[in-house]
Amino acid sequence: MLVAGEHSGDILGAGLIKRLKERYPNATFSGIGGPRMLAEGFQSYYPMSKLSVFGLFEVIKHLPELLGIRKHLKKIIISENPDVFIGIDAPDFNLKLERELYKKGIKTVHYVSPTVWAWRPKRIKKLIGSLNALLCIFPFEETYFKDTAVPAYFIGHPLADKHQHPINTQAARQSLGLHSEQPVLTIMPGSRLGELERHSFLFLQTAYNCSNNISGLKILVPMPDQVVADKFQEYYRASGLTLDLEIKVRATTEMIAAANMVLVASGTATLEVMLFKKPMVVAYKLSALTAWVIKTFDLLKAPFVSMPNLIAGKELVKEYLQDDINIATLTEELVSFYQDKDKTQTIVNEFNKMKIKLTRQADIQAANIVSGVINGDVSF
Repeated sequence: MLVAGEHSGDILGAGLIKRLKERYPNATFSGIGGPRMLAEGFQSYYPMSKLSVFGLFEVIKHLPELLGIRKHLKKIIISENPDVFIGIDAPDFNLKLERELYKKGIKTVHYVSPTVWAWRPKRIKKLIGSLNALLCIFPFEETYFKDTAVPAYFIGHPLADKHQHPINTQAARQSLGLHSEQPVLTIMPGSRLGELERHSFLFLQTAYNCSNNISGLKILVPMPDQVVADKFQEYYRASGLTLDLEIKVRATTEMIAAANMVLVASGTATLEVMLFKKPMVVAYKLSALTAWVIKTFDLLKAPFVSMPNLIAGKELVKEYLQDDINIATLTEELVSFYQDKDKTQTIVNEFNKMKIKLTRQADIQAANIVSGVINGDVSF
């Protein structure tokens, strides 16, 4: 039994199911999942979109429905008594469910550590006595849990496996119809509409300034779907700026690979840029209300927000947040990557070390631990 709450969890779930089917060809898989899990023969009791709710107030709005789904799912799981329950990310939905199932004697695994190391650290209490295994996709997470009663295991990151042999810069440029020597800046203002609202003008103005410093600069903007792409196009038109700019849907891999440097909002995108070994600058603005809540209640505990810095345990990538975001500073940093080859190579070398550390065949490692939980012998 598995529960995934969003697109990234669906990818992890599908990879895990595929590897578990190799070990248990007669096993059945059910719960809540998305199209990739369904393609592996998974039965979903609810559409995964029911759990894909983001933001404090959006969650409150949908809370009665979410609680109803969890209550119904709990009854199904207890009735079916599966060999193991695997919650994939979605901690606000899965952690309470895992705790209740664990108390009923059902073995539980949580895939992707909740970010207790970054904020709301008291959530660690919800993990203790709730899990047979916690699968961590970053090495510092296993270290964080080392002195606790949480059985945590670092399995590597599936994205690192996916990009083990990534498309090279010239091949990416050829696929996009770009000249091999043309300077390219890729901007990634976010995949959600709220992020676009907060970042689009900042990113576009920075790109414009970079164009004034780098002759012939091409601006690439990868977008996850047409809805988000159309909204960004609106912001571009409203900006009144004229750029050599291309917006493309579902071309993130090619547009990162083709870049000389990247301006990116924080999140998984920073990891993907790192895996392509591209120098980057991170800029991120939360909504004013969310920023106020985090600051007022001192909720943010991590020293960094971007994955490269968290993995390295030091500042490799410049991060600019909230009121510290300055277009002139962003421009200066990005232009320096194009002009200073030694600076760029230093970053590339560091990113390569981290990529090696993250590449561990995560799907196989996850399946090994789940098998160990089922058999009562987790050795890793």
